[in-house]
Amino acid sequence: MMARYAISRPTVTPFVIAYDDEQGGPLKDLTIEFTPTPRLAYKVMQPEDRDPFGVLWARVERDSAKGRPIFNSMNSERQRECMHDLLCQVCAEPASRTEDGWLFLHWRMPQDPPTWPEGSLTNMPPLCVKCARVAVEQCPHAGRFVPLRVKMPRLWGVSGTAYTWTGTTWLSNDRIPWLRYGDDSLRSVLASQLIRELRRVTVVDLPRASSP
Repeated sequence: MMARYAISRPTVTPFVIAYDDEQGGPLKDLTIEFTPTPRLAYKVMQPEDRDPFGVLWARVERDSAKGRPIFNSMNSERQRECMHDLLCQVCAEPASRTEDGWLFLHWRMPQDPPTWPEGSLTNMPPLCVKCARVAVEQCPHAGRFVPLRVKMPRLWGVSGTAYTWTGTTWLSNDRIPWLRYGDDSLRSVLASQLIRELRRVTVVDLPRASSP
């Protein structure tokens, strides 16, 4: 049930999943601030709007709380929370951690380094053992999953939407590639997913449900 893929009939809705009645904040809320370099900002800033690296994050509004889950999309706030705090993406409890590291389910992507899984990037938060087993049982793409233990899942950067300042307002561009923290382009990006780099990785068998 990993959020990257659509699932026809899941029995569990992961914590990070987006809902169809959730909407991003309106464009009119955005402005430009000078620090002294111009960067994207909200007209009324909240403490949680920027992360410790100064990147602005997308806000999500939800009025009805009656929407249906969108299993191929993640809510930016919940994804950020789970990835930053290393919480299980399904239940939002602490992810499984042993002496070999945190538990991730990962798969090889075209952009991954030859050293994969060492040094690969992921936007998918870790899992607890119980939820990892549910994911493998329910996701139709589970055959691609490789269980990993990661000792050093480093905060690497973000993905999101790039904006261009017209002189009077911001206009959104196409969704951008993942950008490393420190990239100058992040000044005009509204982040929606937190990315970690997987270091000191060990490929493992999926633990039993009674494991940590």
